[in-house]
Amino acid sequence: MIACDVPPRAAFPFATFRSGQREALDAAREAFDAGARVVVIEAPTGAGKSALGVTLARDAKSAYILTAQKILQDQYGRDYPELALLKGRATYGCEVGAANAAAGPCISGWPCHLRDACDYFVARDDALASGVALMNYAGFLHQIHDGGPFAARELLVLDEAHNAEAMLMAYLHVRIGDFELERAGVEERLPAFIDPEYAIEIAEDLLPRLAARRVDLESSIARRATPTGSDLLKLQDLQWLAGQVRRLRWLVDSHGDGVEWVVETGRSDRGPFVSWKPVEVAPLADELLLGIGERVLMLSATVLDAPTFLRSLGVDEDEAAVVRLPSTFPPERRPLVVRPSARLTRHHQERELPKLAAAVIAILEDHDAEKGIVHTHSYRIARALVDALPRELRRRAITHYDAGGRQSALEDHLTRPEPTVLVTPSMTEGLDLADDLARFQVICKIPYPYLGDPQVAARRARDPHWYDWRTCLTLVQAYGRAVRSEDDHAVTYLLDADAPAFLARQAARLPPWFLEAVRTQERAATR
Repeated sequence: MIACDVPPRAAFPFATFRSGQREALDAAREAFDAGARVVVIEAPTGAGKSALGVTLARDAKSAYILTAQKILQDQYGRDYPELALLKGRATYGCEVGAANAAAGPCISGWPCHLRDACDYFVARDDALASGVALMNYAGFLHQIHDGGPFAARELLVLDEAHNAEAMLMAYLHVRIGDFELERAGVEERLPAFIDPEYAIEIAEDLLPRLAARRVDLESSIARRATPTGSDLLKLQDLQWLAGQVRRLRWLVDSHGDGVEWVVETGRSDRGPFVSWKPVEVAPLADELLLGIGERVLMLSATVLDAPTFLRSLGVDEDEAAVVRLPSTFPPERRPLVVRPSARLTRHHQERELPKLAAAVIAILEDHDAEKGIVHTHSYRIARALVDALPRELRRRAITHYDAGGRQSALEDHLTRPEPTVLVTPSMTEGLDLADDLARFQVICKIPYPYLGDPQVAARRARDPHWYDWRTCLTLVQAYGRAVRSEDDHAVTYLLDADAPAFLARQAARLPPWFLEAVRTQERAATR
């Protein structure tokens, strides 16, 4: 049972409850008291999920709150300043001249006389001492499993919990190339030909060699009072080796326990590489993440299919309770206009792209004085659309052609006063385009996960429900970028010719508040 040392109203961080919050808290507390190990709260945008998580964390004797994105972590820090905020080490500067605290000499045990002035250690010590520590998934996994001083707590709160599987996948993903091996001083090189059936043997061979090189490098670094520039460069190699050794051990040990891994080989501009990804993280999720809390609270707007969601994290339905909140946003202020315009499957896309471009151009002309966003699903579609825009519309378009340009494109859209339009394949989550920042959205394509990724293909073959669930999840997340409060309004257009059939097939999986917004073109009023 989660301890409650304060009255429920006192634990809540605000003077009043939003619609459904009190009921959700009561249901979650009752479920934990009845013995549920995991409680899932599914609440749409605007329901106040973070306040629910903070309240239940305050109820507990000790808790972690994890977010998937740094921007959401910062938002928690602003809204609840009493939480002890700890980011990844690379976020903090280093007082002894390294690029950041993640590359500092202290990672190798180097005694640092400036430790008390180090922003990272100050934040870490605050998080250790605090009853509620706020971290992101990636930083938390490193702290827990890479020799950090953090231990299990009474409650683990996972915000944006639908991303937990992907966060674990990223933590376990191993990618090693000849370039990195040579730079770290490892004599071993990848075989000229790698048979995926025997790639695990390559990992088993690399593990002791990388571990030995790590030990050699540690012993070669002089323990001077102040490290030299050469020492700091060696420490970067040491950091890479430590990460690869950790991942290879997870790979080798879990494969021995029956976890299936998929292998991908290729050649970049730096030479050949090989990568390993687990087909599923469910067998490892408890050891890696969920077991760090005696109880686990999961928060998300897009649980959608609870059995599939829980199964993806290895949670038995019998040990979980699901609490759902309806949307309080009037559907007439957030219409989803299904306008089938182009068939965008792989075999039809090249021929149908001009039809898609024509539909997007018509929408931009209808919203000539308003900001908006076009979700393209792929960089290829983004390029084709921008190239097809007439000159006067192209001046409004803001796009990017790789992940590195994402942030600058977003900042450009947010700061320019004219009616700019984001054209992007990668902003379906973690984006708040409230009010005049987006009065319209375009979703070009039903966002199926990319089957060219061997891990995605293997995952789908094992569990087709997972593939449909992830597609619905991305669609609902994209839909939620523009309308962020009850007083906000925006219209969303879905242009994929396959959309009507998809929505019909997935009606049982999609939330009622999403389906009630579906409109024909004639009924697409936003006010």
